[in-house]
Amino acid sequence: MRKKNALRKHYVAPYGTGTAPAADAEDWLPLAKNITNIEDDSEEKTDTAGDYAGDGNEEDILTGRTEKWKYEGTWDPADPAQKLIADMKRSTTDADRMLFHKIVENDGTTIIGPAKALEIIAGGGDATDYEAFTGHLDFVGTPTVTAPSQGA
Repeated sequence: MRKKNALRKHYVAPYGTGTAPAADAEDWLPLAKNITNIEDDSEEKTDTAGDYAGDGNEEDILTGRTEKWKYEGTWDPADPAQKLIADMKRSTTDADRMLFHKIVENDGTTIIGPAKALEIIAGGGDATDYEAFTGHLDFVGTPTVTAPSQGA
């Protein structure tokens, strides 16, 4: 059955001590209000190799993957999730761009991990438009994936 993208929920939380809040904690801020698009913009790196054990043809070998979620919408400084991200835009170190990103998939699967907020734009655009809010959240390492509970 097809499901709308809006059923996939995205949340952020401050990095603080480096320990993510519990999945059901109230510390998670929904990245939702005035956000019109969130899409998976992940990157995979590959290398090409072939050896004598094969048939003489090369094959692509996955050497790395970065899971990135690009978001866009309109800037609302009163929204706590947007403010958490926007407050990082002038930071120039990786440590100051860290937060936690939680995704709850349509089927209830929960993904949680540390992430960097990058390419943050909070404000600006055409004079007749609302201010832009865009950027992406890049997981640092592989996030933890938890299957939905049987009763959900």
